[in-house]
Amino acid sequence: MLARQTARRTVLLALPALLAGCSSAVQSPPLAISARQALQWRSFVDDQLKGQIALGEVTGADAPAVGYLRKTLAWLWGSRTSPDTVGDALEDQLRALRLLAPLPGTGRYQLDTQLMALEAEGLLGPSEAQAQVEYRLREKGEGGRLIYQRRIRSQAKAGWLDHGFASERQRLAKEAALRASLMMLAQDLVALRV
Repeated sequence: MLARQTARRTVLLALPALLAGCSSAVQSPPLAISARQALQWRSFVDDQLKGQIALGEVTGADAPAVGYLRKTLAWLWGSRTSPDTVGDALEDQLRALRLLAPLPGTGRYQLDTQLMALEAEGLLGPSEAQAQVEYRLREKGEGGRLIYQRRIRSQAKAGWLDHGFASERQRLAKEAALRASLMMLAQDLVALRV
């Protein structure tokens, strides 16, 4: 009887701690490149692209849960990503490189983004995330010429020591995978000649 009461108390005390980290949303990743790196890269940007890229549509979201266990625990564990999160990070990246048009809707080119897949695994151990994002840069207007298109696949990990809660490790891994994708996009845009 005493053991049962002790077990109940332990569960009741541990429950808030377990639920505290559940289902935290993926936050906008901090800028993928440092201020120093952005300053260096700006000098290599094509003059025709400077201040001429408008942020277009950002579509897509997390991959749906697959398998019985994942579907059952999807509401409790994991972290969700919205297109707004990716859009905010992309806007910060373009602004740092001085590629973003000064006003929304202006600019000669439009960058559309589609989040094809963003998955994280590792409920009990370290988390590993994979991101697949497609970027398309085209001239504005009907039938605008396609300037750049690339589907970028990136991976990242978050270990045991990065955070105590599995959902937070998954969020950290997803953010790192998105950051890696943004870094590759930045390298491509800096090297792009129109």
